[in-house]
Amino acid sequence: MDVLGGDPRWSEAFPWHARTSQSWKLRRLLEEAELVHRRSADRLRALGREDLAQRADKFAAWIRFDLDEPFAARRLYTVTRDLREVPRLGSLFSRALDGALSLLGADRGNIQILDPATGSLRIAAQCGFGTEFLDYFALVDDDRSACGRAAKEHAQTVIADVDTDASFASHRDIAAASGFRAVQSTPLVDRTGRLLGVVSTHYPRPYSPSERDLQIMRRYGELVGQAMSNHLSTSQRCRDGMPPGSAVAPGSDHPPHQAALHSPPSATNSRPRRI
Repeated sequence: MDVLGGDPRWSEAFPWHARTSQSWKLRRLLEEAELVHRRSADRLRALGREDLAQRADKFAAWIRFDLDEPFAARRLYTVTRDLREVPRLGSLFSRALDGALSLLGADRGNIQILDPATGSLRIAAQCGFGTEFLDYFALVDDDRSACGRAAKEHAQTVIADVDTDASFASHRDIAAASGFRAVQSTPLVDRTGRLLGVVSTHYPRPYSPSERDLQIMRRYGELVGQAMSNHLSTSQRCRDGMPPGSAVAPGSDHPPHQAALHSPPSATNSRPRRI
């Protein structure tokens, strides 16, 4: 069996590529694509196009992550493979929450969407929480909670222990009543970096996910945000009397190598959690 790129981890993570006699070419193409993106970023930055340069840098970083962490890349692509095909936005929230819980090994969490007019967050999907928690966090417009900080700073936030985090003090009672001691929140952003919402996972004991898992979640937040953006763009075009097919083509927000690493299609089950 040909080992992809000489790295046995690739043959284990992506066996359908390792079974082909030309599988080693994929890794070489990915390395070349990474170099092209980095050179493009340098040229764009020299032209004063920092926004486009950052996007090229991001694509390069995605490719490098896939090269260095094939098992993590497969985990990510497995849970995101069908997100862009989900027909309704509400179903997308439920599916996206399923993926976040799977990636971080959590059994409780929620997705909140941003109200651009007020800057507040509203729960759109949840798993594992009761009425008290849902009423308390029905609308979040402060930066003392993890989700509020993630939204305000447009940055992933981890509170490893809510009992020792000074800023979280006002929320400790509801955390105790709801049975969680740790939480991570990751922004959901579109391809331009615009904040659309936040996905959070909660843990019953003090805990901080590994840096690799947090990196996977940051990337997941971008992919979910882009799927949300495509839905919102389609809805807006329909309201404007334009055909849905004129929306952004699926996959245009992702580096082209992503589809090549996907596992063969398989049936998946998702538990609806829309509220």
